[in-house]
Amino acid sequence: MNIEMLTGYKSTMFDGDADLAVLGNAWRALRLYSRKARTAIQAGNITEKAAMIHRADRLLVLLTGILDTSQGTRLGPKLMSIYAALQRSLLQANLSNDVESLLDFEEAIDALARDMLRSAKISTAA
Repeated sequence: MNIEMLTGYKSTMFDGDADLAVLGNAWRALRLYSRKARTAIQAGNITEKAAMIHRADRLLVLLTGILDTSQGTRLGPKLMSIYAALQRSLLQANLSNDVESLLDFEEAIDALARDMLRSAKISTAA
C-alpha cells in the first residue's frame, strides 16, 4: 500500500459507526493471530508461529498508518503508543517463543476494545 492509497483510505474510513466496526474487526483479527501463534508455539510449529506474528505485526502497521496524529488530536497519538507496545509484545513472543507475551497481547487488545466501545457509547449518548 503506497502513501496515496493510505491517505485516501484514511480520509474515507473514519466517518461514523463504521470506524468502530472496522477497528473491532481488526482487533478480533489480532486476537485470532495471537491465539494461533500461541497454539503453534505449544505445538512446536515455529513456521506457523512466525506467520501469525507477522500477520499481526502487519495489521498493527496498517492500523498505525491510518491514525490521525495531526496537531491537536488526542486519540491518534495514544493509539500509536498502544500499538507500539503491542508490537513489542509480538517481538518478545517471536524471539523467545513466549506464550505469556501473547497472553498479555490478547488482554491488552481486549481492554482496548472494551474501553473504546465504552467511550463510543458514552459519546453517542451525550
